[in-house]
Amino acid sequence: MRLGLFSNAYRPVVSGVVNSLDLIRKELLKRGHTPFLFAPEAKGYSEAHAGVFRFPSVDVDPKVGFPFPIPFSAKLSRLVPKMSLELIHSHHPILVGGTAAAFARRQQIPLVYTFHTQIEQYTHYVPFFNQETVKDAARNKVSRYLAKCDLIICPSSSIRELIDSYDVELTRVVTLPNAINLAAFGNVKGEKRSLRAKLNLPKQAFLSLSVGRLATEKGLPFLLRAFAKTRQDVDHHLLLAGDGPRREDLIRLVQELGLVDKVHFLGSFPYSEMPQLYAQSDLFVMCSMTEVKPLAVLEALACGLPSLAVSACGTKDTLTHDYDGRLCDLDEDQYVSHWDELLNNQSLRRRLSEGSVLTAQDYSIESYTDKLCVLYEETLEHYKGKALRCGRLGRS
Repeated sequence: MRLGLFSNAYRPVVSGVVNSLDLIRKELLKRGHTPFLFAPEAKGYSEAHAGVFRFPSVDVDPKVGFPFPIPFSAKLSRLVPKMSLELIHSHHPILVGGTAAAFARRQQIPLVYTFHTQIEQYTHYVPFFNQETVKDAARNKVSRYLAKCDLIICPSSSIRELIDSYDVELTRVVTLPNAINLAAFGNVKGEKRSLRAKLNLPKQAFLSLSVGRLATEKGLPFLLRAFAKTRQDVDHHLLLAGDGPRREDLIRLVQELGLVDKVHFLGSFPYSEMPQLYAQSDLFVMCSMTEVKPLAVLEALACGLPSLAVSACGTKDTLTHDYDGRLCDLDEDQYVSHWDELLNNQSLRRRLSEGSVLTAQDYSIESYTDKLCVLYEETLEHYKGKALRCGRLGRS
C-alpha cells in the first residue's frame, strides 16, 4: 500500500508525535508498504532516510523550537497526484493536516486522522487574542476537519469522550492506543552510577525524572513547587529531560525556590539514549493535564520505572493506581504526599516496577502496526464501496 503520512513536525524536531511517526514508518516498511512523510522543512537538516517531502516553513519564534509550516508547495501540488497514493494519514488537523485533507479529496482517496493533540489546550501559542475566542475557533476548526475524515484514530480511551463531543457520529472512530518499541526500552542494562557520576552526584542520590518539552502545557511550575516541598532528609534530585520555550522561566523559578543544586536541566537527548536515562532513574514524574497518550509514560513503564502522575487524559487510562504507579489530583499536597511515600518506600517502588513492566507489554509497536494496517485496509475497502455507490470511482 502506498501511504502519505502528513505531520506539522518531523525530524529533527523531538516530540512524541515525531517519535511515533518514525516508529510507524519503520514498521510499515517491514510489512512491505511504502510510506511517504510530508512535513515542514527544517533548515540545515540533512534527511536521515528517503521518502520525506517537505513543505516550506518559517522560524516564527526561535524559542518555540520547531519551524512553522507554510502548508502550500507548488512542487508538491504537482508531485502528489503522480505518487499513486492509496490513503492519506494525517497527524494534525491544521496547516499541513489541512493540505492533507485537500490532497485526499482531490485524489479521491480516504483520509485517516490520529487525534494526538487537544488543540484547544494550546491556544496560549496564539497571544494577544481573547483565549476563549481562540479556543472556540480551535474547536470549530477541529470539528470541521473531523467531518472530512473517513477514520479517526483515538490514541486513548479517556480522550474518546472529547472526540464524541465534536459530533462525529457519521465518521468511524476507533480506539488504538499509542505504542513504543518495547525491545529498545525493555531489559536495558546499565550502570546506575554513570548518570550520577556525570552530574557529579553521589551514587545513593535519588533521581526523579521528567521527560518532555519545557512548555506551558506541561505544567512544570507545579512540579517544581511540589518538588520543593518533598522531604529534605533524602538526597533527592529532579531531572528535566527536554527543551522548549519555558526553559529560562523555569530556571528562574528554580532559583527563586532555592533548588539550583537539586534540579538539573538535561536538555534534549538523542532518542537512542532515552532507555538508559529511564533505566538510571528511580522514579518517573508527570503533571501535565493536556496529554492524549504520552509516549514518555509508556517508555518509563517499559523500563520498569514507577510513575507518579496527575490523573488526566492519557495517564489515567495507562497507569493503574498502586499497581504500576501512583495517580492523584492536580493538588500539590496530594502530589507531595505520594512523592514522599515513593521516596521512602523501596519495597513499594519495587512492586510498582514489576507492575510497570507487565503493563508495558500491551503497547508493542509491532502489535499496533498490525492493527493499523487492518484499519487502513478496512477504510480503503469502505471508501471504494462508498465511491462506487456514489458513482465517483474512476472520475478524473
